[in-house]
Amino acid sequence: MKQKNITIKDISKKQDEPLANLGADELMPLPCDCATPQPPIKPLTESQKNTYECSLDGVSALGLLKPKTKEEEEKLVRSFLNGLKKLLSREDNWTFLQPLTLSLEYCAKCLACSEDCPTYIASGRQEVYRPNYRSEVLRRVITKYIKGKGAFSRFTEGDIELNWALIARLAELAYRCTLCRRCAQACTRGVDNGLIAHELRKVFSQEMGIAPKELHKLGTVQQLKVGASTGINPKAFNGIVEFMEQEIEEKTGRKTKIPVDKEGADILLIHNSGEYLSWLENPEAFA
Repeated sequence: MKQKNITIKDISKKQDEPLANLGADELMPLPCDCATPQPPIKPLTESQKNTYECSLDGVSALGLLKPKTKEEEEKLVRSFLNGLKKLLSREDNWTFLQPLTLSLEYCAKCLACSEDCPTYIASGRQEVYRPNYRSEVLRRVITKYIKGKGAFSRFTEGDIELNWALIARLAELAYRCTLCRRCAQACTRGVDNGLIAHELRKVFSQEMGIAPKELHKLGTVQQLKVGASTGINPKAFNGIVEFMEQEIEEKTGRKTKIPVDKEGADILLIHNSGEYLSWLENPEAFA
């Protein structure tokens, strides 16, 4: 598929255009083995737009219902702010507080991270997908509603009005980030926008119960019930390990015992669960 060159003039036009309206040739091209262009995302119907929050870019990935009353919206806003306070509390978030604080306070807004973000590039360089976009929104919310800075800070740091629509947009952006952390590698100051997205997900999932069904049901719930997000239970995993040992012996002529959860081991090696299903050669090579 031929990739379309996007100029600065083109980008400025696309910033406010719904993602659903962009054609396949305007997004990142698919790998060569997927030559058939994918159809654009189907626009939501008017009924769906009235039911679900989709003001970010015309797409609803999370299926967030719009509040029916003002009281319901105010409750959601309070819940979000309560989660933010916990996020910035040493007592509730001591493990990530320091890197989160540094990433929130030391961004130079140079946008060097943008061209290293696969989501931003794949979106056709939509402004809302810049790694620091959601982070900047969060900074302004924290400045006004958590730190309680005065009116002067609104001129120096930017004003913002916290409501349900803004919270829903932040939720969409937090879960659309892949958390690959390439933005952190590109940043000369080490600002980690991927970490900020990760921490935002904690607020949405733990405080507000907002998470993609695919991640929650097929990932978290299955991890807790079975022991792995892939659905592999301990007995099946041990069977895979035995198969790996046999395959290593067939290939090398050497018997290799792969220890699992061995107490007192000097090294703990953890592989992605998917590798035990699709890329056994990787853990075999380490063994």
